[in-house]
Amino acid sequence: MNLAWLHLILFSLTALFALLEVDYRFRLLAIAVQYAILFWVVSTSLSVGLALVKVVVGWAAIILLGAAIWNMAVGEAPQASWSQQVFRLLSGGMVMGLAFSFQPSSAAWLPIEPLYLRAGIILAGCGILMNGFSRHPVTIILGLLEVFSGFELIYAFLVNSVLMTGLLALVTLGLAAVGAYLALSYRFGESQQ
Repeated sequence: MNLAWLHLILFSLTALFALLEVDYRFRLLAIAVQYAILFWVVSTSLSVGLALVKVVVGWAAIILLGAAIWNMAVGEAPQASWSQQVFRLLSGGMVMGLAFSFQPSSAAWLPIEPLYLRAGIILAGCGILMNGFSRHPVTIILGLLEVFSGFELIYAFLVNSVLMTGLLALVTLGLAAVGAYLALSYRFGESQQ
């Protein structure tokens, strides 16, 4: 089996798991695994140092968000009904179908391995769905990080730039800092009411 297929399957499984899971700790774990797979994939295109920057910054963002929600009780996470989970699964399947429909036309305008383009689209699409399905700041920031990691996956095969890697790292850490602040203010705002 081609290694790109393995990457695609792993990205798809972690994106669906993050979309379906309601506990923030497991979502954080799924996004952290995505960053590890992103390092594995991007190290074939970029230098190992630039790929390490992506994984270290991604994990730092996950740690920052995890520290903000560390004491959050499991019961504070919103519970999803069975029908909501089925709808999320079907929506994730539609994103995957959309990603596979890009194959014929994408080779003309993006010089990237089609399976990695599909993986980036799946990550970005599931991240957008995660944003649309929640109002909680942690879930929204995790969805944005997932969208951003899909963009980084596609962009790493197009441009090999140290400056862009640094700017993308800065945006990732900025999103995590904003997410940590919003999670703490959301939690403390609810506890005062």
